[in-house]
Amino acid sequence: MRLLASFAALCSAAWLAGCQTTLNNDVAQFNAAVANDLPTACAVVSSTWAAYQTVAATGTVSPADQKTVAAAYAGALSICANPGQVNAATALQTLANAYAAIVQARRS
Repeated sequence: MRLLASFAALCSAAWLAGCQTTLNNDVAQFNAAVANDLPTACAVVSSTWAAYQTVAATGTVSPADQKTVAAAYAGALSICANPGQVNAATALQTLANAYAAIVQARRS
């Protein structure tokens, strides 16, 4: 009985190790894909920021929206300036949030 339990534990450990290897490979592939797409995402946020500046210059954007957009854009700039220093998922989320905040402020 102990031999069977030991064998089962060994098989479970080997299976989990295989899962961890697969997960690590998937994460590495995801990070590489994001790293390839970050320059494009940064360019989109930068273009959106430039368009927002035109709208903001008209004085129609509320101070609260200006503050939100400035904070979001600062976060995006920190990622775009040092893309290798951030987690891929965090980078995508931050850039998406910045884009959304800027677009929302332009529509307000």
